[in-house]
Amino acid sequence: MKTIQFFRPTAFYLLALTFISSAYSADKYFGNSSAIFTSDKAWYSDEALTQPTTHPIGEEDTAIFYKTKGTATYPPTAWVTQVDTYVGNVISSGDGGIINLGKELLNQGVPINFQIYNTLSVQICDEDSTMTFGTSFEDEESTAAVELTIGNIDIGTQVYGGKTYDSYNNTTSLRFSYGDSRLTSSLINVTGDVNLGGCGVTGANVSALLDLAVDKMAVKGIMNIKRNGWMYSNVTFNKAGVLELGGLVAENRDGDFTIANGPGGSFTSEIVFKNALGTDYQYIGAIVDDGNNRPDISAIKATMNVTMDGEGTQRIYQAIQLKTDIQGRMSGTYTVKNGRLFMDNSRIAADYRQAALSLEGGKFGAGHYESSNTGTAYFKTANFKSGGFAYENFANHNTMETGTGDKIIITETFTKAAGSGKISVDFSDASGNALNLENFILADSADAVEYWAEILTAGELSGFNLDTLLSDGAYDANADFYAEGIENGVVVFKWVESLDSGYSLQVGFAQVPEPAAAVALGGVLALVYAGMKSKRRR
Repeated sequence: MKTIQFFRPTAFYLLALTFISSAYSADKYFGNSSAIFTSDKAWYSDEALTQPTTHPIGEEDTAIFYKTKGTATYPPTAWVTQVDTYVGNVISSGDGGIINLGKELLNQGVPINFQIYNTLSVQICDEDSTMTFGTSFEDEESTAAVELTIGNIDIGTQVYGGKTYDSYNNTTSLRFSYGDSRLTSSLINVTGDVNLGGCGVTGANVSALLDLAVDKMAVKGIMNIKRNGWMYSNVTFNKAGVLELGGLVAENRDGDFTIANGPGGSFTSEIVFKNALGTDYQYIGAIVDDGNNRPDISAIKATMNVTMDGEGTQRIYQAIQLKTDIQGRMSGTYTVKNGRLFMDNSRIAADYRQAALSLEGGKFGAGHYESSNTGTAYFKTANFKSGGFAYENFANHNTMETGTGDKIIITETFTKAAGSGKISVDFSDASGNALNLENFILADSADAVEYWAEILTAGELSGFNLDTLLSDGAYDANADFYAEGIENGVVVFKWVESLDSGYSLQVGFAQVPEPAAAVALGGVLALVYAGMKSKRRR
């Protein structure tokens, strides 16, 4: 095999190519023998593979891999040997869809560019359907970089060709197998959405699987995960990598969805949310280090980090159907840099909740997928640099009267970085409306609050101002916290220390003081606090 093309096509070339392909677009079926992707001897115009045709090219042609393995021992491979390859759509159904980078692409000086303009679809039929993108570098010792650009990805979302089969396969899977050490970088850009499951055909109880052995997959749109019948839909990392999403959606409360590293791995992967401003997505499923059923926690070596870095909202409810005490370890770091991230992991087994929370901007909150129910987020440690917390359901839960509400529990140490400033606590609801305190029982002044609600607990505190002792075991926290999303009242913060649960952050509500009274009250409180100050703690 020889490399056919070593140049980047000009704009005129691409325009001409698109025009020609639009005029003559067609379905092209890959045959039963391995061949170069652009070979005119490898493709047929009919599913029965009786009418040879030219290879698929341009924006409209569809490359179809349908049961290409047939009765052979190994499925055939389509080798990519051009630096730049373009096709409209790719459909794979049945065993045998393989597109591999050929050894001719090593040491080219530019990334290998394979582009699917519209949709890459792995479809259901009466045998397991697997589509694989990998390498065929043989024993060559040079290097290469690869960059795939795909419009949309669908895995197990439909039955092939709208056909009806007597029975359906158990699995549809898409594998990006770019773990070859000769690949210096591997990037998959998805300009649209990634959809797993949701076929809806009766009897099609088929799992939908996405396996990633790439440095990074960046999805401009959302990843939408659904269920086919009673089967599961999973995303698995098979090497250290980053999955960047414009949002993550799975809304089936009885779903069986997991995003994790592959079993036995000892690497760290990361999910980065880039949700756009104004978006709000809910994921009900597991995001864990290494599978959702690992009885031997000591055998888990991989780590899954989660980062919120978009301006929108992402919600994660850690669940697998109705299971409790899920043995899926969370030991990575949940970093909030922007936007709003909510999570509930109360169904994860207690000793598997080992994640750390890092606040570096934006807001984090605990939240159930049903806003009328309370949510709880557990972390082993937490560190604050900037940003704060969000409590959207204070009014829904009637927290001041019931004593229940969304809560963040830090089992070990909550650290406030030196010079980090105050921590925001935002009470606005999901629509951005401020919490109106006019219907609450308000104290006449900040120093007269009698009703308090717990919103966070921590085993230990580091870097917080505990200079002002209000009463035995209670410390003023207003030096470290301030409220947002409040109207017709003010919020007062305090820490309450107990022997069994460490420190409890509590909030109380008071009337807005008159301007003159506020000045006087400030002076009085300063004197009172100075008199009550007894010792300095951490």
